[in-house]
Amino acid sequence: MTAAAGTDLATVLSDLATRRSTLGGFGPAPTGLAPDAIRLLGGTPGDEALPTEQLQRVFAETLADPAVSVAALQYSTAPGIEPLRAWIAAHEGTDPDRVLVTNGALHGLSLLFSAVLDPGDTVAVESPTFPLALRVLGHRGARVVPVPVTADGLDLDSLEQRLRDGLRIKLLYLIPDFQNPTGATLPAVDRARAAELGERYGFLVVSDNPYRDLRFAGDPVDDLSLDSDAVVRVNTFSKTLGPGVRLGWLVTPEWLRPSLTQLRANIDQHTSLLTQTAIARLLHTPGAFDDILTHARTLYSERAAALTGELRDALPGTLDITDAEGGIFLWARATDPDLDLTAVQTRARALGTDFSLGRYFDPEGAVHYTDHLRLGFSNNTSADLRVAARRLAEAFTASHRPA
Repeated sequence: MTAAAGTDLATVLSDLATRRSTLGGFGPAPTGLAPDAIRLLGGTPGDEALPTEQLQRVFAETLADPAVSVAALQYSTAPGIEPLRAWIAAHEGTDPDRVLVTNGALHGLSLLFSAVLDPGDTVAVESPTFPLALRVLGHRGARVVPVPVTADGLDLDSLEQRLRDGLRIKLLYLIPDFQNPTGATLPAVDRARAAELGERYGFLVVSDNPYRDLRFAGDPVDDLSLDSDAVVRVNTFSKTLGPGVRLGWLVTPEWLRPSLTQLRANIDQHTSLLTQTAIARLLHTPGAFDDILTHARTLYSERAAALTGELRDALPGTLDITDAEGGIFLWARATDPDLDLTAVQTRARALGTDFSLGRYFDPEGAVHYTDHLRLGFSNNTSADLRVAARRLAEAFTASHRPA
């Protein structure tokens, strides 16, 4: 590759990164935002947390190894290669035969929804929740029923009452650890109860858990138990090794595995064999993945504290913020119910920062959470996060001034 070609490629990738961070807030694309603005938007890993040197090593070793290099460039099988599935199975506490390798978590969700949903089926989701999952459900023609997320967890009392009254759902979609957008962790009792309800009323409980490995405070909670035939786990390396590797997985009950495997084979055959082979080499290197996680957790803990602390200092009493124990988001509530957060966002953009409006995470169509905002802290330095917090403070203060 010539130097000019390399420069052109770097420019293209930089432009992609800018568009990715701009659109990561959901809703209409922003206008009037400087290219160098500090964006507190999408769920992007910190650049400094991405294991570029480790990945460079394992891809180079894979291609340099004559015993595997040519084979890694050939076709593979739908479930994924055994060394990778074995590592994932150990990570999940299950058998490799229950693991299906995917091109990230959203691909796993798409396969799962395609396998089990028919147009018009009803799906229960947390409220608020991840908008892209709602889009995939909409593509399948599903009808969405919201289940509120409260300070005490998921309102399963209301869901159970509706089930008793005759509501029938095909699945319940959950993000148990550091939920997107609230950052909340689902209590163990709610996880067990959700699985029990799935078994009793005949629906799947889907645990979409991409942030689980990014806990930096508090006590971990066991994921939904795979002892239940009603539980499916979805996960990804996007938040740990990088979304660019496009690698994730499903862990399914035995009864669901054949149909998902056949669907995968019919749609796109398999995940990149080269990527699977290199990542398996990395994961089986003693201590490598743990070191990557330790670095990411330290980084995100510092960044969450920087943003939270500066917001509390600059906007005392204006925002209700819960300290993050992991993940990559803060969920904040404006304490003034009459404050127009859309106007605050417009002023913040003019000052050189941006955030996600809470209403775009409403499964009922941007009606609720108009007093909330989601702030992504993962891919900005602590210094930049403090600057962004002060800009937000200025935007909030200007919104309180008389016209």
